[in-house]
Amino acid sequence: MQFNQYLKTCRQNAGFTQEQLVHALYSFDIDNFRGIDTAALSKWETGTIRPTVSRQIAIMKYFQDFTDSKLPCWEGYTDDEIENLICNVGMKNLIGKSKQFISGFPSQNMNVDNLQIHLLRNFDNMDTLLEINMDLHQDANDESMQNTLEQFKAWALHPSNYFIACEYKDVFLGLFFTLKLKHQVFNDILDFKMKKSDIAADDFALPDEEGSSMLLSFYALNDKVATVLFVRYYAYLITHQQVINEIGGVTIQDDAGKIVKNMNLHYQNSFIVDDDVTIKSYRQTLSDVFASENVVKMLFTKQECPEE
Repeated sequence: MQFNQYLKTCRQNAGFTQEQLVHALYSFDIDNFRGIDTAALSKWETGTIRPTVSRQIAIMKYFQDFTDSKLPCWEGYTDDEIENLICNVGMKNLIGKSKQFISGFPSQNMNVDNLQIHLLRNFDNMDTLLEINMDLHQDANDESMQNTLEQFKAWALHPSNYFIACEYKDVFLGLFFTLKLKHQVFNDILDFKMKKSDIAADDFALPDEEGSSMLLSFYALNDKVATVLFVRYYAYLITHQQVINEIGGVTIQDDAGKIVKNMNLHYQNSFIVDDDVTIKSYRQTLSDVFASENVVKMLFTKQECPEE
C-alpha cells in the first residue's frame, strides 16, 4: 500500500475535508505540521509528493488517537491481503542480520512462493518440530529460562497462542512462536516476578479477550524464511489488533535484543541469575509498534518495493 492511499482512506473514513484534516493535524502536532496547507495535503493524497517518515508516523498517531484503533484503516483486510500489502524488503530490513537466529542456508534458487506456513496445532509433524524447537530453545536460553517439551506442546495446542512453522518442499526451515497472555501475567514475567515455566492454562487470554503477545521462539535457516515468518506475524498482529495490547519478551541473546529494538520494543528490566547471566525484558504497546519508522517503511512502500 502507498501512503497516499492510506491517508486519503483515513481522511474519508473520518468524514473530514482536506481543510479540516489540515487544521486537525496542526492542532495535534504543531512541530510536525507547521506550515502545511490543503495544497500540500492534496499532493500527499495524489502521491505527487510524499510526506517525511516522521510526518507519516505523526499522521498515523493522529488517526490512532481519533479512531482509538492501533492501526487505523487496516481493519478490514484478511491475513492474506495484508501479507500482499507488506513490503518484504522492508520487513527484511526491520529484522536485520542475526547470526544466532538466522542461518546462512543457501536461498538463491529458493522461490518464496513455495514457502509454506502452517499453524503448528494443525500440522502433522508438530511433535517433530517441537523436538527441534527444544534443541534450539536449550541452546539459546539460560538454564533458569528452560521450558519442557510438554509445556511447549500444551501451549501450541491452545487456541489463543500463535505457533507457526515454515516448510519448503516438505523440509522444515523455520519457526515463530508467541503466547497471548493476560496482562498481569505478561507484566509479572517482564518484571521477573514469574518465570515462563510457571505459565498455566488459566494465564492465557481467551481468543476474543484482550491480552499481550509474548515472543517465545524464533529460528530461520535463511533471511527469506525469516522474512516470510515475520510478515505472517505482523499480518496476525494487524488482524488481531483489537485483542492485542502489547508485545514483549525476555532474552539473554544480543541478537534477539537487536531484533526487538528494530520492532520498536523498549528495554523494560533485567535480572542476573546465579551464573552471572543477565536476562533482559522488552515491551511496547501495539500502537507504538505500528507507529514506528521501520513499520511505516514496511507498510507504505509496496509499489516501489523490489520484491525478491
